[in-house]
Amino acid sequence: MTRTKINLQNLANTRFAIAAGLALGKGLPNFIGRPLARLIADEISRNRDSAMTRALRTNLWVASNGVLSAEALDQQVQQTFRKHLRSLWDFYHNLNRPNKVLDLVDFEPSFQTLFDQAKQDKQPRLFVTVHTSNFEMAGRALALRGLEYQILSFPQPPSGYQLQNKIRQESGIEVTPMSVEAFQKARERLRNGGTVLTGVDRPLAQSRHMVRFFGRLAPLPVAYVQLALQTGAPIIIVACISKPGGRYGLLCSDPIIARAGSDRDSELVGNAEVVLKYAEDAIRPRPTDWCMFYPVFPEAEREVPV
Repeated sequence: MTRTKINLQNLANTRFAIAAGLALGKGLPNFIGRPLARLIADEISRNRDSAMTRALRTNLWVASNGVLSAEALDQQVQQTFRKHLRSLWDFYHNLNRPNKVLDLVDFEPSFQTLFDQAKQDKQPRLFVTVHTSNFEMAGRALALRGLEYQILSFPQPPSGYQLQNKIRQESGIEVTPMSVEAFQKARERLRNGGTVLTGVDRPLAQSRHMVRFFGRLAPLPVAYVQLALQTGAPIIIVACISKPGGRYGLLCSDPIIARAGSDRDSELVGNAEVVLKYAEDAIRPRPTDWCMFYPVFPEAEREVPV
């Protein structure tokens, strides 16, 4: 009899898994929830055959310029899962504790300046994010501090993503899975001096644009470049980082102005690669904050030391 393998990634993205996380977060105290999250993280990281662990190992290895040994890579994978599960615990446990969310998330000086400007001058800004540390809690802190913004999220979200989007909307965030209509709404928001947020490091399997990231070609989003070109909105990389004492911080890059190109494809790819250089700068100093569990560099998996 053969054992049926469980796809951890598919399971984690189900409505059941998100609902279970919410229930545990509300029902358990920190002194139980945090050690439990660590135990689950260690169990997941030991499963080298899962698609999620293989993707993370490859992504972290590429981000290290391919210099990590198998042992060092395993340690980074374990630390990344530990940080991610701790972040999920903190998010779910404090979902109905807005003051605690505000207390746990610091705005680093660069981001505080940007945030104050965004609330006052009503100029368009396109925030693009990487999936680092507790990005969900950071987004909630933005809304709780009064920033109105629209998220362009992953298209055709599975059931778990739908529940996550519902949680975001309950925080006052407008969440629109990527579509023609969502893109048009984001364009109008930017033209009216609003703020739009979207991710740049989640791979799109069917993308026809390959962009260079950490020195390798990857199927990453480029549509945000078109938004910037059409509206004149500056692109700003925003990243959440883990800090000592279980705290989180938000930092940002300088504004990036998209430049017109000789043709549409080179325009999209060229500007996206400029943005991704800033994304690399956000990830490289603290790689175990980068919780990207999808294969950004699928062709590199066979090169990763085992």
